[in-house]
Amino acid sequence: MRLLKQESAAGGSAPSFQSAGTNVFSVRTKGLIVFGALIAYAVIIALFAFHQKNQLLRDFDEIQKSLEVDSMLKQADTAAFHAVMGVFANVDAEDRKAGMQRIQMHYQILRTKHAELQQAVPGFDLSLDGADAALEDAFRDASRENLSQLIVELIKTKNEFTDLAEQSQLARARMSESYRVQADSVAMTTLFLGMMGLALLGTIMALFFKQLTEDLRTLQQRAIDIVNGYRGAPIPIRRHDEVGQLMAAVNSMATALDKREKELTVERQKYFHQEKMAAIGALAAGVAHEIGNPIAAISGIAQDMKERREAGSAYCKHDCCRSCRPDLIQAQAERLAAITREIQEFASPQPAEPQLLDLNAQLRSTASLIRYDKRLRGVELRLELDHSLPAIHGVADQLTQVIMNLLINAMDALEMVNDRSPIVVISTRQEGDRVCMRVADNGAGMEKEVLERAFEAFYTTKPAGKGTGLGLSLCYSIMKNHGGSIEIDSTPGAGTQVNVYFPLNETERFIHEIT
Repeated sequence: MRLLKQESAAGGSAPSFQSAGTNVFSVRTKGLIVFGALIAYAVIIALFAFHQKNQLLRDFDEIQKSLEVDSMLKQADTAAFHAVMGVFANVDAEDRKAGMQRIQMHYQILRTKHAELQQAVPGFDLSLDGADAALEDAFRDASRENLSQLIVELIKTKNEFTDLAEQSQLARARMSESYRVQADSVAMTTLFLGMMGLALLGTIMALFFKQLTEDLRTLQQRAIDIVNGYRGAPIPIRRHDEVGQLMAAVNSMATALDKREKELTVERQKYFHQEKMAAIGALAAGVAHEIGNPIAAISGIAQDMKERREAGSAYCKHDCCRSCRPDLIQAQAERLAAITREIQEFASPQPAEPQLLDLNAQLRSTASLIRYDKRLRGVELRLELDHSLPAIHGVADQLTQVIMNLLINAMDALEMVNDRSPIVVISTRQEGDRVCMRVADNGAGMEKEVLERAFEAFYTTKPAGKGTGLGLSLCYSIMKNHGGSIEIDSTPGAGTQVNVYFPLNETERFIHEIT
């Protein structure tokens, strides 16, 4: 499994606060949608009311027509009554001809009303044939018998008009009752639809503002939490409006703050490392100075004893001097002096500005000091350095920090190895226009999940108190600032190798070629 981290020398771009999505329904749009739905609902109610109004108007027209027909029936009934009375009045008239003319006048009025009813009421089937026949018989022979038959026919016609008038009144009463019921139904239905629309609108607005209030409170609380240092899970975004965009912006702000704080912590670690190295340098210089004088004295005395012994001095003829080994004293004194010089060289102040460096020398210096770490007891630390390696451009103190972090991680990985001899190999080589430094171990290796998060700040699998999770993150930051890159290739149970690449500019390649 392999993890690659490579960045240019330029710094990362600032995070951008983008909208929650392209399909955004703003609060204004939602308001317009609700307003449009309300207008559509009002139009539907208006259309319903208009339709029912037209139906009621048609029923009202039927009632009005029924009143007119009833009035005409009453007039026809009255005309039939007058015709009957006219016949009765002229039954015994001395002048039969004049009497028949008066009867015909009353009958003509009846026929006129009958014709009006036939014209006004389609399907009106009351017939005057019997009365017409009786009238014709009376005109031919105005006898009492014929006049009596005419009276019978006219009374029959009058009764029929009376029955029709009563039926018309009953039909009008039914239509009036139906009109009243329908009018009440329309009024109640319209009122119900209006109240239901208002209730639905009120419910939607209540739910909308309730959700809006809860989301704003969530935003307020999250903003307070972020100020107080919360950097956990982001706010779930369930809205696609301005509030959702604000939630996305708050989440982005929290992520950006977390990233900046981690970057600041890494920079602080760099600064603390520089301060620590400066303090160690000052302490090492003082200790080396204080130890150097006694070591020089011991070495001088051992050298004098050796010279006297070799010269056969009488002072060295005693038994105690015969067993003395001044050469061993001098060898150990020289070893102490060499260790003191290594400490002085390692802890000596380094320039904070980038300069041309010998990477092999940095590796030797750091490896010689870290050999004294108890975690390296029983571990083979092997240097396989390319002696023709060109110089690189970098800050010595920061490169030392990278080397130490990688070696410490290798030593920690080897603590769990019991079935093979632990080995750490440091090698260098040139690959085209860059220099590669590799730190490889045959330790426990890393799982895929751990490897994917290896460069994440504050992520560590080490026990509490043994690691901060900033080692590899700091290495990545330093290599990024140097314009280089860092890669990790790890196999669980087999080991890990870290490749660190330093870029070579034109000047460095030219110097390497001419030398």
